[in-house]
Amino acid sequence: MSNQRWATRRLAIASSVGVAGCVTGLVWRQSRLAGLELLDSRGWYTPPEAAALFDALNQLDGSARDVYAITALTIDMVFPASYGLLLAILLHRLFRGGTLLHLLPLALASADVLENITVAALAFSYDGAATPLAWLAAVFTLIKTVLIVATLAVVFLGGVQRLRAGIRH
Repeated sequence: MSNQRWATRRLAIASSVGVAGCVTGLVWRQSRLAGLELLDSRGWYTPPEAAALFDALNQLDGSARDVYAITALTIDMVFPASYGLLLAILLHRLFRGGTLLHLLPLALASADVLENITVAALAFSYDGAATPLAWLAAVFTLIKTVLIVATLAVVFLGGVQRLRAGIRH
């Protein structure tokens, strides 16, 4: 399959629908968990901060930690696949000619998936004490955050470049 053939409008629409569905699910999760600032929405956190979140989830109700973990392994695993594909298609269309920039969303989605796995492991295994595994989750969250900024900056610059080229012609 050539690079041109995978970057179709149909695939972009399907991934957009996936993004919208996941956002809806993540909004539900946020409201279900009383609007607490979850680990995957922070740029950085420490093991004691992760433990404080799990304590707050435990105080919310007996299943709140499980809801967080289960949605991290379901909705929040489909989300990076959906937005990663959408961003890769967008970058492929903005930067034709063999650039590797469309791999940025793959790196971003991979960091997000690794973050989700470690956050779920933390939530499922929480026993009331901070754990060093939270450092690993925090590193994946930081990498994801940096890659989000980098990917969106490249999309913005590609869009500006494309607009400028269109204005000149």
